[in-house]
Amino acid sequence: MSEINTKHFINTRKKLGLSQIELCDGVCTQATLSKFEHYGKAPSIQVLIQLCQRLGLTLDEIFPTGPSSISDESQNLDQAEFELIQSEYQAAQLKLSLMDFDKLSSTQKMQYAFVQGYISALNDEKAEDALYFFNMILSEFDNSHQTIFSLLAYTGSGITYSRMQELKKAEYYFQKVFDKLEELTLADTKTIWRVLNMIFYTAAYYGRLGNYSVSDPLLDYGYKICAENHVTYYLARILDQKAQNVFEQNGSSAQINELLKDALAFARLNNNQILIKKISNKLKTK
Repeated sequence: MSEINTKHFINTRKKLGLSQIELCDGVCTQATLSKFEHYGKAPSIQVLIQLCQRLGLTLDEIFPTGPSSISDESQNLDQAEFELIQSEYQAAQLKLSLMDFDKLSSTQKMQYAFVQGYISALNDEKAEDALYFFNMILSEFDNSHQTIFSLLAYTGSGITYSRMQELKKAEYYFQKVFDKLEELTLADTKTIWRVLNMIFYTAAYYGRLGNYSVSDPLLDYGYKICAENHVTYYLARILDQKAQNVFEQNGSSAQINELLKDALAFARLNNNQILIKKISNKLKTK
């Protein structure tokens, strides 16, 4: 077996904001994890699989079978998706520009189309550009709608139509997402990120409509997923939206400020400069 790539393992854990204690909770002891990270002493394969799943890694990434085990395309796609989570749309676009779409696998093409579609939708670009990429997933690469990318395309379509003020069309897509959310299995960190994406944008949409009986429980569900899986990247957005919902429902200033301060703390933890600026400005006006 090739040399263990503990550096990639450690870097991924730190990028996700996980301590050793948080990562190994319920899987193994911290001592076991520490020996693996510092000395390359691998735990049992069952333990290692669980740890990798929490980080969204495969065993192939930790025990490479060759120098090109992790393709440049996969790394760039994952980095582009991470930049999307951080609302760094230009950085995400730059990563996508490094790839030749025609040379990607079908799954990679769906990931590319998902990220590109969201960049177009959230960056206020032409709506038809965003819908083109979402339709590519739904009608070409996953026309039986069996993968999570179809649900992400539904969400992206809902976002796009919502921004176009075509709320009936937006409702159609967000309802399709809402109906499937609790059926999704949170198998690994990457899947959790994608599910949180759908939860957040669906909750934000219903919050915008003033339908807090749907929006608030969705935000609570997203918060629960973050807490139970030690994932912090969506917490700032979830708490910011919760604060907005409380404000719209004439909640107390104290509760709104508490939610915004918590949101700001998580934005700083994850070095999300876009959210730090947005939430800081809100706090200044409270």
